[in-house]
Amino acid sequence: MINSNRRRLLGFAGGSAALCVLPARAQDKFPSKPIEVVTHSGVGGGTDITARMMMVHAPGVLKTEFVVVNRTGGSGAAALDYLLQHKDGHAIALITQTHLLTILRSKGKYKYEDLVPLARATEDPQVLMVGKNSPYKTPDDFFKAAKGKAMKFGTTHVGSIDHIGTVAVARAAGLQPPTIVPFRGGADVVINLVGGNIDAALANYAESESQVKSGDVRPLVTFANSRLSVLPNVPTGREVGVNTIQSTVRGFVTVRGVPPERVKALEEGLVKAMQGQMFQSYLETSGQAKDSVVGAGPWKAQLDAFMTDGKQTLEALGLLK
Repeated sequence: MINSNRRRLLGFAGGSAALCVLPARAQDKFPSKPIEVVTHSGVGGGTDITARMMMVHAPGVLKTEFVVVNRTGGSGAAALDYLLQHKDGHAIALITQTHLLTILRSKGKYKYEDLVPLARATEDPQVLMVGKNSPYKTPDDFFKAAKGKAMKFGTTHVGSIDHIGTVAVARAAGLQPPTIVPFRGGADVVINLVGGNIDAALANYAESESQVKSGDVRPLVTFANSRLSVLPNVPTGREVGVNTIQSTVRGFVTVRGVPPERVKALEEGLVKAMQGQMFQSYLETSGQAKDSVVGAGPWKAQLDAFMTDGKQTLEALGLLK
């Protein structure tokens, strides 16, 4: 269905030059042309897939075509640059905390206030994982040991979401400050976890699913509000006395300057589209939180909180000057 939508969009694009002058009534209608969904990941990445899953039902709900625009580079900077050029509501972006970290470290080039939250799409909880040969078989084993020595944690890179999450978990659990071992990406982290080159990692279920199922990786704790359906026997952090929620979140934003009625139409349309069967099945099978989809209010509150917490953590790590 997604590929079909893209083919129809190509046909639309081919004739778009003839439609550059529209009657007044068509100009007032929203949406009046395809909506671009800007992502910072390449085709096939988690953010790209999430966008395309939303697009299964969205064309029927908002009565227009959708097309993904991949703008990679600069940890979300290229995607922000593109989005900020489009203020008529026909461009939205699917962002993660990575974009907020980029804003924090941009020295004023980007302003958080320029983003207008629409709806959260996914909340992908981070899971404390160890390799199958690890001596730590239970959460209690791990946390007791980590209070006496600095554990080697694999992360994607210094200052990343999982780096900040690792520091937050260590603080919440009263552990020794962890030794951070950065890698190029999540796949490399999991490989080194299996090989025993690191003690632990905070990883999303989807990026380690095959290793979890094969038994090469052992999930110990999920830092979510409730247990994941794909990991029903793995306790939450709160169940084991570590009161912190850590997850990779993805959600949609537009930009300041889009008329309020268009912002409202986008919010309502996106939420309805993501309540559809296809997107809900995607959430369940990929290990996302059951209550991932929320509207602008709670999505904005979560982004606001991360901007505050992220700034404090970056400053504490000496990564924000």
